Amino acid sequence: MANATVNNKTVTTEHKDYTAMKEKWQRCRDVAAGQDAIRKNGLSYLPQLADQTPEAYQAYLTRAAFFNATWRTISGLSGMLFRKPEIIEAPAGIKDYLEDVTMGGEPLHIFAQEVARECMTVGRCGLLVDFPVVDRDGIITVARAQAMGLRPTLQRYTAESIINWRTGAVNNITKLLMVVLTEEATVKIDEFASEAQTQYRVLDLTQDPADATKLAYRVRLFKIDKASDSQVQIGEDQIPLMNGQPLREIPIAFLGVDCITTDIQLPPLIDLVDLNIAHFRVSADYEHGCHFTGLPTPYVCGYTPSIEGEKLYIGSASAWVFQDAATRVGYLEFGGGGLGALERNLDRKEAQMAAIGARLLAADKRLNETATTAAIHHGGETSILSAIAQVLSLGITKTLTIFAEWAGAAGKVSYDINRDFFPVPMDAPTLQALVGAWQAGAISSEVLFENLQEGEIISSTATFEKEQAKIANAPPISSRMTTNKVALTADELPATSGTVS
Repeated sequence: MANATVNNKTVTTEHKDYTAMKEKWQRCRDVAAGQDAIRKNGLSYLPQLADQTPEAYQAYLTRAAFFNATWRTISGLSGMLFRKPEIIEAPAGIKDYLEDVTMGGEPLHIFAQEVARECMTVGRCGLLVDFPVVDRDGIITVARAQAMGLRPTLQRYTAESIINWRTGAVNNITKLLMVVLTEEATVKIDEFASEAQTQYRVLDLTQDPADATKLAYRVRLFKIDKASDSQVQIGEDQIPLMNGQPLREIPIAFLGVDCITTDIQLPPLIDLVDLNIAHFRVSADYEHGCHFTGLPTPYVCGYTPSIEGEKLYIGSASAWVFQDAATRVGYLEFGGGGLGALERNLDRKEAQMAAIGARLLAADKRLNETATTAAIHHGGETSILSAIAQVLSLGITKTLTIFAEWAGAAGKVSYDINRDFFPVPMDAPTLQALVGAWQAGAISSEVLFENLQEGEIISSTATFEKEQAKIANAPPISSRMTTNKVALTADELPATSGTVS
């Protein structure tokens, strides 16, 4: 029933795996966000020194430099993942929708890049196919839905917003039976002010009101009433329809690092994140040490102030005059090796970060590597990228298939992410061998074209048909050579030492 109040807040219940993982997700978020986020949650990442005052700790925290190897790695891996356009096959009826899949101005390729960064940052993301609810008795045609501006959308949910879920067997097949998503809704206070309110979207399979033998996809919204501290349902239960019938599955896909199930995996770069935090702590100690040992510190021996509270000032406008000739003055100078050890520790941690993923921190050695050596050198990154590329391709294909069916567009749907992460241009001997094989009739023109495309001699967006059309429309090679030939007279020919026959 709508607006029903429940005496407890069961809708806020967290799945045990969510509770176990959310601290790690927050750590990954803060590190990827960079220095401001780390300093904002300073005590979580930089312990306070013994007997350190709040003011001294704040100075200690501010001096520390955060070197964001994690975000550089995420950005670099994302760039490799999308360095070539995705291959998309979709019915003509939804091609225009792909330019704005969220109804918020976000095209599919940008949407996919954000999903990939989520998977790399925390290792989990949810993709929901949503559609405006149409009353069951008011079934409308696809054309009418389009005229009314009704169309499916793709919505992205972060790992932190997927707080609970339940699976179970339906006809001996394991299915997702329930998932709870948190959302931020903007609530108007007055003409000028508004506030964010957390609401809970509950998606589940329930008994179909029209056919008790079947399950139907249901959507409910809840909020927590501040006065009673209880959950309150917002609006009525909604049963979305596809082609006039309820959906038999919850239209959501969970994307991880190497699976599209509800299973939660460790963030793929969690080791790099933890090492990045350790590097930050060493940096804090190093900068702290440099601050106190690098500043000039004067000392005076054998002098007793004649006036209580007398101060000695340093500078060209001040002079120190002492009555006792034995008085000695000077500057303290740091001579220990502690800072050198900290500096070496920083270098060692940067090398370790480079080894586990932050390749952009170190000099690129591929200039002197063979293609095979380079592939082995980057094997760890390639495995992460390959897994994410596969999961992304499967997850978006699954949701786009539902998207197309809900839009009333029939036809095959597929979405495939680039797997060629490292540009290795084709060398001259290989190119010559390929052309020779083609000229000898050993390979077809299509195979030659595919190899030239993989070798990045031909653009990845080009097609064989378009390339053939360009060749057909170009002037013959012989005419181009004749046009560019320069005729020489006998007097202009170069002299030769031999006899010309």
